[in-house]
Amino acid sequence: MQDGPHNLTALLRLQQFADSALPIGGAAHSFGLESLADSRLLHVDNLECFLFDYLYETGTLEATYCAASCRIDGLDAWSALNIELGARKLARESRDASAAMGRRFLQLAAHVSKIDLLIAAAGRSAEVHLSACFGLVAGAMGIDREAAAAAYLQQSITTLISCCQRLLALGQTRAQEILWNLKPAVIDAARRAASMPPAHAGCFTPLLDVASASHPTLSTRLFIS
Repeated sequence: MQDGPHNLTALLRLQQFADSALPIGGAAHSFGLESLADSRLLHVDNLECFLFDYLYETGTLEATYCAASCRIDGLDAWSALNIELGARKLARESRDASAAMGRRFLQLAAHVSKIDLLIAAAGRSAEVHLSACFGLVAGAMGIDREAAAAAYLQQSITTLISCCQRLLALGQTRAQEILWNLKPAVIDAARRAASMPPAHAGCFTPLLDVASASHPTLSTRLFIS
């Protein structure tokens, strides 16, 4: 992005869309973290390390689709990206959560921005995913790939930490400290994501996939996924 009033407006709009409190259903999903907390595999002491690894694996994978969506050549190509990303989400629960949040995010962005591209994308019935929708919206506002990927990851990690505050004995101060400490990892993941095509992004998270898939079997649940 270049300096100037237009750049500042785009930045403010990006901050709004990157708000973890955006009404797209993020507070209803833990993406498998509830299962990990229930089995005592995730706790306050290892949360920061877990999220660091999450950014390196799942975060980078998602961010590559976000970055690629910023400079997509038409909605057909963008739809193909969503299909590819959906196929790489092994757990149905996390895949459905990503699709539900993606659809709500895209519809909200199209409604408030009145951007023709986003309106056309929101009118399609195909499955869409949050990271790809975030990238499409950021690109339509003139945001560069790396900034879009970083903003998406910031939103994702903030949402997950918020989930953990309901699942674990995680106080506000420690939550903010973790979020602060993860900034370099967010930037590193965003830079790697912006420099590679999605097909080159690897992700191996069997524990998280199993935790997400087993979420419906929990006796009590705070989250949908």
